[in-house]
Amino acid sequence: MIIKVRNILDKSSQYSYLSQALAAGTGPLVVKNINPFSASYAVQLGNTGENQAETIMLGTATPAGTGILIVGTLRYDHPTDTPVYAIKYNQIIFKKSAAGTSGTAAAFTGSTANITPNSEYTQYDDTSGVTTDAYKTQYYNSVTTDTSAESDWITPSGFSFYSLAKLRDRIKRKLHSSGYIKDDQTIDDWINEWLEKMTNTIIDVNRDYLIGTADISFSGTTELGTITSTDFKEIRKVWYTEDGIDWFQMTKMDLNDFEPTTVFANSHPYFFYQGDNIIGRRPNETTGTVRVYYYKTNSIMDDDTDELPVSMKNYTKSFVDYSLGQAYFLDEKTAQGNLFLNSAMGELNSFRNEITPRQKSGPQLIDIVAPTGAENDLEVL
Repeated sequence: MIIKVRNILDKSSQYSYLSQALAAGTGPLVVKNINPFSASYAVQLGNTGENQAETIMLGTATPAGTGILIVGTLRYDHPTDTPVYAIKYNQIIFKKSAAGTSGTAAAFTGSTANITPNSEYTQYDDTSGVTTDAYKTQYYNSVTTDTSAESDWITPSGFSFYSLAKLRDRIKRKLHSSGYIKDDQTIDDWINEWLEKMTNTIIDVNRDYLIGTADISFSGTTELGTITSTDFKEIRKVWYTEDGIDWFQMTKMDLNDFEPTTVFANSHPYFFYQGDNIIGRRPNETTGTVRVYYYKTNSIMDDDTDELPVSMKNYTKSFVDYSLGQAYFLDEKTAQGNLFLNSAMGELNSFRNEITPRQKSGPQLIDIVAPTGAENDLEVL
């Protein structure tokens, strides 16, 4: 079972450049700026995928001046201005769960591999792996023993067609050259921009899409409560109870719609807004609970395994086309950018039409396929 991990540490690491050419078998590194580097860090010389890219560990001495001591010597020649990335980690730990994604991933004998920067991937061949296993990975510094957070699950079947990783790969494969896109986060941002657009399109025709709930407890004469849900966007409707059994729908009012002497009944409660997420209640003489039904913000896709919402799974092409349009705009190829953006907007219009509830699609017209006869005409008296 071969498990692959993309080599992307150079995309998010600080870096400098060699200030002079270095030959294979030599050291230390001579760089233009030592600020990105720390003792016992792993560094990568060259960009990922280049034939002579390599990783090497820095010495235990704090970098100073323009030279950085390394452990051992360089394997390859590197010219002046070769980028040197402070990637920190030099290895990857592969962890496995025999219970699939429902289990706990754990390292096993021989499951640590050196990062191979001259390839787009670092891979590990788990000869004992079976199709029901699931894997996670961690970056590892073999000197300091520092580790990164665990990755998402990796399964033998790979990422699903609707996952963030698969969408990103489809976009990159369709680009003539993606070298001007410095990191995958740029593509992920484009995907999430379009996800936001698609979500707002659904809400435009179905106001009850993405509904969440939150209960706010009020004690005694407490008047104000805070909606603390991180995905809160806007209130849809509100209910109120004082005994946990009888619930009454609350009526919205403005803060200046009542006087201090106004009397309210718990069977006909009111609520009002104060600020972005502060809700007030009337009456407020007793302990009670307000249940808020609210519109949610859409969830961001940030993990490789995150999938599109079900309603959008038949429209993956729109995500690819929108991102390709943004890529070509970034590359100052306006005509091609507009071509892909127009294609995405066409997909969006189809999406809107197909998700619109039938009762909201406007009047239904019936074509008359044959003229009515005179005998069917009504006589006006």
